[in-house]
Amino acid sequence: MLKRLSLALVIAISFGTLSSSIKAQDTFQLTDPTLNTPAEYTISSVVVEGEESTREQFIINASALTVGSTITYPGEDIADALKRLFRTGLFADVQILIANRTSTEISLIIRVEEKPRLIEYKIEGVKRSQRRDLEEMITLLPGTAITESNKAQVINTIQRFYKNKGYWYTKVETRVEEDPELENRARLYFDIDPGVRLEIKDIKFEGNEAFSDRKLTKKMKPLKEDKWWKFLSKKVYKESDFEEGKESVLAFYRKNGYTDARIVDDSVYTYVYVKDLEGVRVVMEVEEGPQYKIRNINWDGNTVYTDEQLTEALGFEKGEVFNEEKFDENFSISETSVNSMYQNIGYLFFRGIPTVEKVAEDSLDISFEIYEDEIATIEEVSFTGNTKTHDDVVRRTLRTVPGSTYSREAIIRTIRELGTLGYFDPQNITPELNPDQNSKTVDVNYVLDESVSTDNFEFSGGYGGQQIGAIISARINFNNFSIKRAFEKGGWAPIPSGDGQQVSLGVQVTGGGYQSYSLGFVEPWLGGKPTSLGVNLSYNLIDNKDYVTQVSYGKTKLFSGSVSLGKRLKWPDDYFSQRTILGYQLYDVEGFTGAFQPGISNVITVQEVIERNSIVNPISPIMGSKFTLSGEIALPLKGFSEFYKIKADYQSHFPLTEKLVFTTEANFGYIGYFTQDKRNNYQRFLIGGTQLQQRQSFLYDNIDMRGYPGGSNESIGPIVNGRKVGGRIYNKFSAELRYPAVQNEQLQLIPYTFVDAGNAYLDFSEYDPFNVKRSAGVGVRLFLPILGLVDLSYGYRFDGVQTTSGQGNLQPGKWEFLFNIGAPF
Repeated sequence: MLKRLSLALVIAISFGTLSSSIKAQDTFQLTDPTLNTPAEYTISSVVVEGEESTREQFIINASALTVGSTITYPGEDIADALKRLFRTGLFADVQILIANRTSTEISLIIRVEEKPRLIEYKIEGVKRSQRRDLEEMITLLPGTAITESNKAQVINTIQRFYKNKGYWYTKVETRVEEDPELENRARLYFDIDPGVRLEIKDIKFEGNEAFSDRKLTKKMKPLKEDKWWKFLSKKVYKESDFEEGKESVLAFYRKNGYTDARIVDDSVYTYVYVKDLEGVRVVMEVEEGPQYKIRNINWDGNTVYTDEQLTEALGFEKGEVFNEEKFDENFSISETSVNSMYQNIGYLFFRGIPTVEKVAEDSLDISFEIYEDEIATIEEVSFTGNTKTHDDVVRRTLRTVPGSTYSREAIIRTIRELGTLGYFDPQNITPELNPDQNSKTVDVNYVLDESVSTDNFEFSGGYGGQQIGAIISARINFNNFSIKRAFEKGGWAPIPSGDGQQVSLGVQVTGGGYQSYSLGFVEPWLGGKPTSLGVNLSYNLIDNKDYVTQVSYGKTKLFSGSVSLGKRLKWPDDYFSQRTILGYQLYDVEGFTGAFQPGISNVITVQEVIERNSIVNPISPIMGSKFTLSGEIALPLKGFSEFYKIKADYQSHFPLTEKLVFTTEANFGYIGYFTQDKRNNYQRFLIGGTQLQQRQSFLYDNIDMRGYPGGSNESIGPIVNGRKVGGRIYNKFSAELRYPAVQNEQLQLIPYTFVDAGNAYLDFSEYDPFNVKRSAGVGVRLFLPILGLVDLSYGYRFDGVQTTSGQGNLQPGKWEFLFNIGAPF
């Protein structure tokens, strides 16, 4: 018989980074030596001790020592339980004690010592801006156990952050400081050494024969190699740029017929490029493969279009180098692609399966299996997202109606015209198609985003020189007004809106004695038909003063009104529209006003305007063109002034890249007279400045031009007998390159560069389209929901202008800053 003794069984298991000992102990007296023999026991109870923040049941479940389960003791089951608990990372020490044991059952105690919980973490050793950026990325919350896993996760985040900024050799050290006043609570510190920010000094290619290293390096964008002249920004290595650059290189190869091209190996490392300066070298090994050319193009299954028509749309000829990008674009992506040709005439369920077969060493045979299916009919058309704009306004804009044949082109046109309304964000108009192949129908739903503010308040102030003085201009535009709701109860909330009508109120005054008041109204859909009605009234007054003595030597007044009717046209195509304008102007000239004789002049005009407009996105056009031709006649009635005027404007917008847009514009105008004895200087052409300056020259037809000031005296125009009389003919040419840098709901920021040239001529005897005043410069357009479109330009004029201001001519080689509110297109 063994004496009664207390047996402590200790199981010590070592884990690489664990410093704690893991123990299992008996706490009872053994009387039978057979109890030391391994045997199976059923767990009758489990008690957890020492837990503070961790739930008891979580600890039991993590250990897998649940009541009712069977374990072998002595054996590996308790040791495995200890390992599982340590792997959670929550505990500094764990013990499993045997509280009681019979021949068939065992009771256990799990005693834990938790790791400290986080009070807060702090980042040290870096700039405040970097610290803020890191804090937004780190998801370490107070109360979390401070574990090796959590620390490693944060360290990885920090190193990734600096790696993406081009830093090398980033080091992060951690320390835990327990709070003496709070039990088991601690602060975690990350001490960061960002390392050094190294630039890419060398990009090398190996195995390339078709293209030089220089050519391929240019295709590695956005990854760039540093050169001495590229001093505006650091050319650092970023993993994302590197991966994107590799794809760009391979796309370039595939675009030039090398469809098998691949990068078989790459390496990025630092090296000393001069003395003790380090840089980054990127090396890529390329396997080009052969350059493939097209041998045959075959079509099978097509009945709607001939082989020749489809091959022409595909844009390839036999013997041509295979361009993968062009192939994808012309077969399924572009508006003139094979896929679009079918979908534009209703074949929504059209499928074309291309097979590209490599033949010989460098040739391709391309075959297409065409499944035309049947024409699809539009079953239902709906729209969502118009919270303010009434359904009728949206519905009348749709070019897809129930019962009509499906057309991809009609959907694209609908998106464009919904965006042109100005009520919805053009970038976020999304068509959702729900096709049913069994019934050959499709439902179309347009998802609209009415986050764009349709109303805006324009307010500006400035100084126009001694003659003009201070300028204050204000205008309020309601671009989605509803007269009907204005007379309904609750319609003013705060402005009656939703019917697409436009109302504008404007006022401008200057210290130089100028006043202007205007009111405008447009109903774009008169009587439920696509006919627009416009009404405009304005009153302008100039008190002509000597800007030195402030003595008035005459006043000029203008009252004008107009009514216009416009409609859409379907010929030559449905991008055309026509507008007829009946106008009346009363000029009242008192005293000396330069080129105009004192007295009252009445003018009744009839103007006809034909316009074709296919511009996409009116605020910042990304593509399309606009051509406007107008003819205006001041009726030769007794006692009325008379003239006739012809104007033509053309602009084209061409995307060079996904965002970079190139715009060209040409303008021409001519004014003539029916009888020589009724010739006058009203409504002749002056060039220069912006609308804010030109409103004071309401006696003229003012043409915007950057780099040159406006106003009658300093504008570009002919001078007769020392007086600027305005030209009977004008030409203006413009080119612009712009990039929408910021586009969101709160702001659109569109910087641009420009070149302008223009002149106004007295008559055809002096007309020379090559004798123009030139300017170039930079500018930016800002679209703010409240203020509307604001244009700021800074132009350099290459040519001088003769003035009549008494202050000398405008000298060439000067910069001119101009400010304008309103769209230039």
